[in-house]
Amino acid sequence: MNTNDLVADLLHSQLVAIDRDTLRELTDASDVLREDDTHLAGWIRILAFGDLILVQEETPKGEVLVRRMASRESADSFVDLRMQTYERMWDGCGCKVDYFAEWSDQVCHLGSDPPGDSRRH
Repeated sequence: MNTNDLVADLLHSQLVAIDRDTLRELTDASDVLREDDTHLAGWIRILAFGDLILVQEETPKGEVLVRRMASRESADSFVDLRMQTYERMWDGCGCKVDYFAEWSDQVCHLGSDPPGDSRRH
């Protein structure tokens, strides 16, 4: 896959898995607006690629994911929530991240409560 294929895929899907060669090509062709080390699942980045705002992250299994975002503010909110979840995970909360969950500014299903947590949402 190359960045042109990625952009075409992102027009039809909010989330696309890419290989490391495409990641290198994407980061070389993008402006990196933000970059955080999760300390648990690689780096998470906000990228500006042309008119697109993207979030690139990795799963603990090394899968590289690119997510199309509605705006820079939406991307920052996504990364902030992801980093808060990683901080809780680092502290041993038992949380899990659903890397393939949909994201919108109104609805967030990015992770799960710890096992045995009986709170209702």
